[in-house]
Amino acid sequence: MKRPTILLLFSFALAIPLAAQTTPFTKIADTATPIPGSSGNFSQFSNMVSVNVDGDVAFSESNFNNPSNDGIHLWSGGSISLIANLDTAIPGGTGDFIDFSFFGNGIEGDTLAFRGNGSGDQAGVYAFVGANLVKIADTGTTIPSGSGNFVTFTTAYVDGGDYAFIAGGDSDQQGIYLSSEGSITRIADKTTAVPGIGGNYLWSSQLGFDEGNLSFWANVTGGTAPGNIIGAYTPGGGLTTLVSTATLAPGPGTPFTGLLSPADLSGTTVAFGGIFAGGSGIYTVELGGGAITTIASTATAVPFGSGRFTSFSPPCIDEGEVAFVGDFSGGSGIYLTQGGRLRPVITTNDTLEGKDIVALVISENAMAGGYLAFRAIFAGGAQGIFRLTISELVDPPLLPAKEKLEKAIKKVTKQLKAARKAGQQAKVKRLVKQLRKLKKELRKL
Repeated sequence: MKRPTILLLFSFALAIPLAAQTTPFTKIADTATPIPGSSGNFSQFSNMVSVNVDGDVAFSESNFNNPSNDGIHLWSGGSISLIANLDTAIPGGTGDFIDFSFFGNGIEGDTLAFRGNGSGDQAGVYAFVGANLVKIADTGTTIPSGSGNFVTFTTAYVDGGDYAFIAGGDSDQQGIYLSSEGSITRIADKTTAVPGIGGNYLWSSQLGFDEGNLSFWANVTGGTAPGNIIGAYTPGGGLTTLVSTATLAPGPGTPFTGLLSPADLSGTTVAFGGIFAGGSGIYTVELGGGAITTIASTATAVPFGSGRFTSFSPPCIDEGEVAFVGDFSGGSGIYLTQGGRLRPVITTNDTLEGKDIVALVISENAMAGGYLAFRAIFAGGAQGIFRLTISELVDPPLLPAKEKLEKAIKKVTKQLKAARKAGQQAKVKRLVKQLRKLKKELRKL
């Protein structure tokens, strides 16, 4: 799923406040939670947040300024277990891990896959299986259908006991590889012709992996349609190009100018984000090709809010339902489809555990088995990892337009007062402009 995008939002929009206290969120961990197997509390979480069908959540501490407590953790049944940290010996390697991937991981059942690095240019992808850490591939592994050994890795994903990952080698080698029963094979590399386009692949760091199928974002150099693509691989059909910059975006009927990374996959359906001249959207397409379905776009009204979406972060998908972070004037929120209906989960206009939210992040593998896991960043710098039980999601009440505007004016006024007190002149200017706009809208009623 997607490279998630963090959007720090300090202003208030007209979207209706969601009664977050009545929405069934479970706190997995926050910056007041003690770190298992270490000292002190969690301080900063990475975008590596994923959930399995049992509701277990994998996440990682990743503090660039103070990495001493960095590590990967698993929440299950209300307790947090350490998977690996900087005191964990590298399986099949030398010494302990020195850092882990910031983006993406794979979780299925009791198996969690991830990337880790060690001293002396050690790097690899590893899995926690049951109670054991095992090596999938590392810098001592020969590149199949390539030259020499692997040198770099992004992260790894698990499906039915198999693992998929993107890795590179010397002389600008890069490819997608599959590990099955201990044997590693190449799916594609930079020497592989891009189906329907020609040219060469260049991948980002993340994949979708489900039921043996793969989805991926790539940038194509050369060929008939250079630029971003959404591609896929199926065991029976091989590589395909699903979407490219020659593909017309539904709605405007003009070509996509860019595609967001990553593209997520559930069964045979791929979810992705696309950009076109004058707008963007969230879409799905089947592995077999065919028509692209619009989930939401910049022409879509914000559900239970005001105005339309302005931009999006990459989506995640599970059993045909899609979740994404969508931005609107003055804020952003997590939204998902349920039974063909687009619903809000939580927005930056809400509070969660009594804290004001300034950013929300989801990633690939964030939704499974009726659960959605996400990261929330709060005013003042606190953070937390949370899980939603989707079946218990409650829609916010529909408020009259006047009441919505009055609530917006009240909150922006409070933010403006705090910004003036802190001497944040740039923020003051933005809030004054927004306050004038809100009051103008109120006068029109």
